[in-house]
Amino acid sequence: MAEAHANEYGTIIVLDEVDSTNEELMKRAREGAPQGTALRARLQHAGRGRRSHGWTSPEGGLYLSVLLKPHVPDRVLPGIPVACGLGVVNALEALGCDDIKLKWPNDVVCERGKLGGILVELSRVSGETNVVFGLGLNIEAIKMDWRDPAALPIAGLADCLPDDRVIPPLDELAAMIRDSVLDAIELWTEGIEAAGASAAPLTGIKAAYNKLLAYKGTGVHVSSPDGKISENGTLEGVDVWGRALVELPNGDVVAYDSSRVSMRP
Repeated sequence: MAEAHANEYGTIIVLDEVDSTNEELMKRAREGAPQGTALRARLQHAGRGRRSHGWTSPEGGLYLSVLLKPHVPDRVLPGIPVACGLGVVNALEALGCDDIKLKWPNDVVCERGKLGGILVELSRVSGETNVVFGLGLNIEAIKMDWRDPAALPIAGLADCLPDDRVIPPLDELAAMIRDSVLDAIELWTEGIEAAGASAAPLTGIKAAYNKLLAYKGTGVHVSSPDGKISENGTLEGVDVWGRALVELPNGDVVAYDSSRVSMRP
């Protein structure tokens, strides 16, 4: 069963259940869905996170995917998740949340723990770039039977709002976030176009990202899936290419790419 809810960008399609909103929306993109098309599912059976990690998606959370069709050079495409993340934070701050951060490279966090995760996936059809932005956002802090002891605690949006604010219905929340993400992408695209040949992925948004960067100036552990990288250091920020800059104990500052490593406080 599907419903549709209109806003200034068109309609948000609401599905009772789906394996993955990203997967479903990418399928619709291949069939010609326009920029701004958005899907929300009440329940996901196979939600995905970074490095193919599963995303627990019980009823009550926000599981949203938005289709983007950016006309930018390939070299700057790695900036899209950051621009989308800024859009998410802008929307949550508009609700009244005041402690939202972005954990490098793709998590939305608050003081109590992890609120949500962002997954951006790309495909090309007849030369056109289709980008699907996916967001899984906890409304209440969910409980899991088992969780990696080193992982961040799970938080919910309810933990981040002042007592005099209420969480809007999920359809309204989805529309707010979708609009904010599309606005952020539009501003980012304008900055990329203005920079021309000198544009890098975080042109125009690096300062905003560093301002919201979780654990900046504190100790972090950087590791690679194959175990070849395992370092402790201090997170200094992120460069214009989106790489995390970590100062090691010997004073060297190393730039880490998110395709190679993960980071934890």
